[in-house]
Amino acid sequence: MQHTVKLLTLACLFFLSRPTWSFPLSIEESKNYRDIGKYFEYMILPESESSFDRVLREDTIWKPNPRVTISFPRIKDPLWIKITLIHYGNLPHTFFLHFSSPVVDVFELHSQVKGNWVTQWSGEQVLQRNKPLYSHIPAFPITLSPDETRTIYVKINSANPIFNFVSIYNSRSFIAFSKKQDIFFAAYFGAGFMMFLFSIFLAHTLRYKKFFYYFFYLATVLLINSFSTGFIQYIEIGNSHTWKNYLFPITIYLTSVFGLLFTIEFLETEKNFPKITKLTKGFILFFISLIFSIFFLEQRSFIQLGVTLVIVPIFLVLIISLMVFFKSKRKLETLLFLLAFGSILLGGALNTLTVQGWIRPVHLSSYSLPLGSAIEVFFLSMALVLKVSDYRKATEEKQELDLQLKIAQKLQNGLLPQKRTHANGHALGFRYLPATDIGGDFVQIIVKENEIGLFLCDVSGHGIPAAMIASMTKVSLQIWDDSLDKPVYAAERIRLSLLSSLAGHFLSAFFVYINQKDRMIKIANAGHHPMIYLDREGNLEHITSPGRAMNEYVESGLVEKTLSLPDSGTLILYTDGVLEARNANHGELFGGDRFHSLLQTLATKTPQNICDQVITEIEKFQKSKRSDDDITILAISLEKEI
Repeated sequence: MQHTVKLLTLACLFFLSRPTWSFPLSIEESKNYRDIGKYFEYMILPESESSFDRVLREDTIWKPNPRVTISFPRIKDPLWIKITLIHYGNLPHTFFLHFSSPVVDVFELHSQVKGNWVTQWSGEQVLQRNKPLYSHIPAFPITLSPDETRTIYVKINSANPIFNFVSIYNSRSFIAFSKKQDIFFAAYFGAGFMMFLFSIFLAHTLRYKKFFYYFFYLATVLLINSFSTGFIQYIEIGNSHTWKNYLFPITIYLTSVFGLLFTIEFLETEKNFPKITKLTKGFILFFISLIFSIFFLEQRSFIQLGVTLVIVPIFLVLIISLMVFFKSKRKLETLLFLLAFGSILLGGALNTLTVQGWIRPVHLSSYSLPLGSAIEVFFLSMALVLKVSDYRKATEEKQELDLQLKIAQKLQNGLLPQKRTHANGHALGFRYLPATDIGGDFVQIIVKENEIGLFLCDVSGHGIPAAMIASMTKVSLQIWDDSLDKPVYAAERIRLSLLSSLAGHFLSAFFVYINQKDRMIKIANAGHHPMIYLDREGNLEHITSPGRAMNEYVESGLVEKTLSLPDSGTLILYTDGVLEARNANHGELFGGDRFHSLLQTLATKTPQNICDQVITEIEKFQKSKRSDDDITILAISLEKEI
């Protein structure tokens, strides 16, 4: 009897001690996402024995993953992980397996579909032509039928420390997740690039060393964030991406160097703290020398050294800032400086905790590093403005205005379409007459094979604010370039990306998609004037569709309209400056009737002749080359020239 009890006890202990993750993990379409890192099993094999056939052998020993993340920062050999999934649902569904770390070299996923093993790749060393659209997000689509069980094997081959938070998403939640990331990072890098341009001109105009150091510091910060967000994967040089593994720690060292140089120059520590200044310069030389350790250290050690030592300059900057804060009479810019580097320290800490699985990668923690650096740049920019006031005093306002005008004019020139007379064989015409040196109208012409996209927008008001919003619109317009035949879809995504930047302004816009092969036109109108179709007989037709202007408070409610493409005639887009041009003597408006009558007389003219003649007549009418509002007109001939 005692012998039987012992056997039963041993059997119970055996079954109770078996890892729960060896059983299939159930996933359901109704759940948006689920963290599944702790359900994986893993093994580490030498490179020479790390083939998939070797992994499938019966003598393979798998171990339960000890943490909620896939965390193996020190291994050099390939890491294999596996998990078995079962889908309890009524219909087939595609799930997305998502890894949080974008810096791993290669993710290689193997799964069996209808008896055949299928391999998918994601990661730095997979070239662009083989990447899915969401390739900056390491994710794999997995389609499961109802009650289907599938074992998935993933090989991670990395020259970097491996930290991955792993989640499984249903299709809807993953699409929402990737869209949210695209919008956030498009706005972030757009704003960062504008700050980058601003710092260039600031450094060039004021010629103070601190502004040059700020320019280089900002450039390296943006480059680091391109790594942390995964967007560096879109940059390809040659047939290898190994250079990225070296560029990442080099960028960290350069950020440390320029951050410390900027600190001692901005806080002017040379006078008040000569010893701490010498110590800081010593650290600067130390970090410069570390860059050359690339020739002596193994790649993984070189990367780990940079990731570890980056905390040193951040703490040093905070210490210097505190010392200056308690001694300096001008405390506001020093406080901003403290807040700036405190933000990047907090963002980096949250990012580290997230990738190691201690904090779930949602909301703030998912974007902690770019958010921290964005807040840092914001506070540093405010501190720089205060510092400029010390140097320029009485002349500051004029110089700052001149500088902003020059920058905005450069941006404005970038908004105008490049000189183009034809698009896929169709003649084009364009004229722009700003009300001031800087305007808020914007035209974009996108040309692809058998496809043409025409975009015209008018930001409320004019001057620098309107130009800045128009420039942000141009950045966001890349969304339409990727989905040219979906103008309403693109318009709504552009509106969402601009919400935080409109600041009380509104934006009217007209999207025109022309498909020459299918002889089709698609339009979307966001509260803009209708497009005019002018046939060769002088007949006018107004073409429009429902939709409100883009603003912060009300959805646009755009409706896409599809039309057949006429064989001849001219399509004309224009802004309200054309109709609202005012006579300088008696205040009469140019008006729609006068404009339409003028177009009818130009029915047989080329698009450029039409645009030139309209501007000429407006200038004659208002007796001035300056208008109360920006004037823009764009025309395209529907006859294709041979």
